[in-house]
Amino acid sequence: MSSSSKPSVLILGAGELGAATAVSLLKSGNYGKVTVIDRAHVLPALDAASCDLNKVVRFDYMDDDYSRLAKQAIDEWNKPEWKGIYHQTGVVVRGAHVPGFVGEKVKKTYELVKALEPRVRLLNSPQEYIDLLSPNGDIEVNPPSKETRGYHNPSGGWANASGAVNKLYDMLQELGGRLIPGADLTELIYNKSRSDIIGAKVKDGREFYADKVVVALGSWSGSHPALKGLLPDGLITATGQTVCAIQLSPEQYNRYKHIPVSMHHDGSGYYSFPPNEQGIVKFALHRAGYVTGDGVPRTATDPKAVAYTNAQAVGWIPKESYADLRKQMGIVYPELAAMPIAFTRMCWYSDVLDGDWVIDVSPDYPSLVFATGGAGHAFKFLPIIGDLVRSRIEGTLDPHLQHRWRSNRSPDNQDPARKQFVRKPLKLHELVTDQELLTGGPVHVGNSKRGSRL
Repeated sequence: MSSSSKPSVLILGAGELGAATAVSLLKSGNYGKVTVIDRAHVLPALDAASCDLNKVVRFDYMDDDYSRLAKQAIDEWNKPEWKGIYHQTGVVVRGAHVPGFVGEKVKKTYELVKALEPRVRLLNSPQEYIDLLSPNGDIEVNPPSKETRGYHNPSGGWANASGAVNKLYDMLQELGGRLIPGADLTELIYNKSRSDIIGAKVKDGREFYADKVVVALGSWSGSHPALKGLLPDGLITATGQTVCAIQLSPEQYNRYKHIPVSMHHDGSGYYSFPPNEQGIVKFALHRAGYVTGDGVPRTATDPKAVAYTNAQAVGWIPKESYADLRKQMGIVYPELAAMPIAFTRMCWYSDVLDGDWVIDVSPDYPSLVFATGGAGHAFKFLPIIGDLVRSRIEGTLDPHLQHRWRSNRSPDNQDPARKQFVRKPLKLHELVTDQELLTGGPVHVGNSKRGSRL
């Protein structure tokens, strides 16, 4: 086939899912012109979930599908093309000692991991944790209680998120694809009979046409007016997840640079990273998250949001989450827990209550494809997720996965891994203050003040 006779593809959104899909389509040789457009003038978009310091890469799931796929992704992450972006530091998980569902989840996860990675080992004593959390013995570690149980998986670690997306951009353009920033979607373009989607119009009036249109708008998928009625109401919700970061000194960086990823599967949702090359340690909570009244993420690219945080001298996350983050860091590394916070961030998930992605061809419009609903865990699959989207476009995706990721499913099924958490409204008067972030002092959580609610 000549390139002109091959189907063209327009991808709306240049985050991980959009860029990875473009690369997979171009590598296959089965498609003609592949164009990726994005609202941001500078890419990766500053407020996209994939434009981040780092993301955990692991296959520690209690779900067989995701565990198997994540292990495939890690095998790809370990290839030379991702050198310097992926760091296999290992993952330390605690929580098997917790009673009830939480502890059983960790035990089941361990069994699935063990089947794929024979080097995984149980941790049954405080000293085993200390030896892993302080590899050279020069870091103060709070020893866990004698009852604490968990495991260490040496296969896994973290990836430089923005670096990985930029790598996809390089691949995309080397393969002949087009990447167009500053193209803010306003509406989809229908054919004359309105039986199919044939393109998209952007804010400045430009129109883009293609044989296939892929929606990869991330956390804007649930609220974007152009998608109204194309997905079940409530299937995708933008949820803000809380992130803190600490800046280490060169001396501290040298002591901490070989630590593993830490995950507390104890009901807290806590996880933390080794420092990146700039000496920044990120730690965060994976929970149900915070929501805005209109469903639109509140981010650092919104002038009103920036003006508010500056005028009120507050960070981007609520006091409640900040206090929990400090507490959880202190459970592991007391030195870091006492340090000033370099910055806070709300990482906005394209969240789906059941935790499953939305990778599907629209049941109503055969040329419209959804690649969204990452639910806070899609990034680790970056080297293979574009292939999964392409398989769905071409009708070769495993029928079980096709059913699981369908776009017309009920929005009410809940992910058992996060069932103990409840989404909360983001209330601006409850944001942590700059003073609290700098001093590391006590955080006063309460509702005595009246203020804005999103």
